[in-house]
Amino acid sequence: MKSLKLAEKRHSVREYKHKKLSNEALQYLSNLLLEKPEISKISSLEFRFIENGFGLAPQLETVSGYFGKMITAPHYYALFSHQDDFSLNMAGYVGEWFILNALKKDIGSCWLEVRDSNQLKQILSIETSKKAVALIAVGYAKKEFQGGEIYAASRSNSLSSLTDLGYPDINPNHTKEPMSSRKSITELAYLNTWGNTPEIRELEMRGLHEALFYMRLAPSYGNRQPWYFVICENHIDLVMDQSDDLSPFIQGIDAGIAMFYFEVGLHDSGIRGSWHMDALKAEYALPGSYKLVGQYRF
Repeated sequence: MKSLKLAEKRHSVREYKHKKLSNEALQYLSNLLLEKPEISKISSLEFRFIENGFGLAPQLETVSGYFGKMITAPHYYALFSHQDDFSLNMAGYVGEWFILNALKKDIGSCWLEVRDSNQLKQILSIETSKKAVALIAVGYAKKEFQGGEIYAASRSNSLSSLTDLGYPDINPNHTKEPMSSRKSITELAYLNTWGNTPEIRELEMRGLHEALFYMRLAPSYGNRQPWYFVICENHIDLVMDQSDDLSPFIQGIDAGIAMFYFEVGLHDSGIRGSWHMDALKAEYALPGSYKLVGQYRF
């Protein structure tokens, strides 16, 4: 299955069937972790498998969850890392890569916040000096996802590039469940300086419209879509809105998720390069709550 189709299919599963994953599925996930992306090899990230999710979920209620509510799943993966920006970004990058690849076997998943790392390690009997930065719930989804929902909340002028990408018959009226409005691709990007909004045609000419379409599919905590891309001559800057009162773990993971989706979109468009996260300095003025977190260099 191509990356774009996986991204369309991806959604956060909040309810799981009361059954464990098959041995084949568990082996597939275990093998996945042996193939983590090269960019993660120098990070401190560790995945720890938690088998008895149904039994441990009540104990985890006070230390993990999504907006204060624990999601009960047959299994979890606990992500441990150091607390520097790079390590947190890699937790989001690799964790989302893992989630997207799990979809190839119809394994559902969702990100969960960790509010108390020490207590979580105590409950799970895990000894490590690293911080628990997130949980990923995994299992079989209780109900199937209606993929058309991703388009239902599109803002004006957001479908032009989708028809170019082969979606001429999108039905914007489908949905039965709550959803958040998703930004159009021109709301996610600026040219050369902050606030200089491009025309869709300009993004298409540069071959960037498909990569930005991926960002409309990317998950973020509370569906905030806190990412922006400043397109410069030899690089593209990833700028994150940090105005929300969220933990640095959530902000770092959301940044890593953005890096992953944007990179996948660029690669699928034939644009090669790599992310750089050290010694960053914006060539333009940023509003006070916004931070340059990564630079994709060609």
